[in-house]
Amino acid sequence: MLLHVTKKVVIAVLTIWLIITISFTLVHTMPGDPIIFLIGEEEYYYLMDNDPAYLEMLIEKYGLNDDLGTQYARYMKSVLTLDFGESYSNHKPVLENFASAAKWTLRLSVPTLVVACFLGAVLGIHAGIHPGGRFDRITTPVFLVLNTIPSNCLSLLLLILLAYKLKWVPINGMVSPGLEGAARTASILRHMALPLFILIVFRTSGDFMLMKSTVSQIRSEEYVLTARSKGIGRRKVLFRHVLKNAMVPYSTSLCMQLGSLLSGSMIVEVVFGWKGMGQMMYTAVSNRDFATAQFCFLLSAVCVVLSNLLGDIVNAAIDPRIRREVGTDD
Repeated sequence: MLLHVTKKVVIAVLTIWLIITISFTLVHTMPGDPIIFLIGEEEYYYLMDNDPAYLEMLIEKYGLNDDLGTQYARYMKSVLTLDFGESYSNHKPVLENFASAAKWTLRLSVPTLVVACFLGAVLGIHAGIHPGGRFDRITTPVFLVLNTIPSNCLSLLLLILLAYKLKWVPINGMVSPGLEGAARTASILRHMALPLFILIVFRTSGDFMLMKSTVSQIRSEEYVLTARSKGIGRRKVLFRHVLKNAMVPYSTSLCMQLGSLLSGSMIVEVVFGWKGMGQMMYTAVSNRDFATAQFCFLLSAVCVVLSNLLGDIVNAAIDPRIRREVGTDD
């Protein structure tokens, strides 16, 4: 197990280093002056015509007159020290903006992951154990349709129906102004009800389809049929053979979902005006806020790599065959 984890950690560290290097290289191989991608094209030409001295100061500030090796070393140092500079939109440190946006994203992401993980597993197991049954015939088409509907379409439809027509929930935003204490908490819950419901529906549908297909496949494997022929009880076969093997792909999916906890759902956050990480990334790209956009992309990539690493470790702990494969390969 230690050998397997060590190998995966080394691969993850090398992958993160490669991602950082590629992001640096892309910026410096793009046609044009790199300062344009740092401050935006409109700002660049405005300063060139009206304040060239300030433009030169910015070029000197970001060290763009230095050679590529010096700039790369400086960039690696900034990443290792978590110094990602200031946002060009509000002139605040990028990490300060991240801390503000992340807490709102987590208020949607954490409940979504917990509820969808539980519902997807329970409903998927029940449908997979009894394929073709009444429960399977009802739930599978419903979740299949929900899983294929674009999230922006469902968000807009429910927003028009529940917020604009019926006025059950607020149209957008995160909290009503001027509230404190319990009233503010209640306002936040009302504002997050609809986006949270949509995220849970989409995540549950995906988890349901994965668990159902996995359980349906495993229940017809020879070792399961052999266990049943030996007279082992249905419940014991379910927990000892079916669920144990079904948890390997399901845990991988859950670990990948953990990687998206901080990145948020851009479409849902933009539609509902929820100022989380998805909204932050969308605004950074729209406003050409390079420092913020680069941090968001780097954060998403690192989260994906770390979630893959966690998935590999969890799978190795669940399935000893994965650990044995490492020893065989070596």
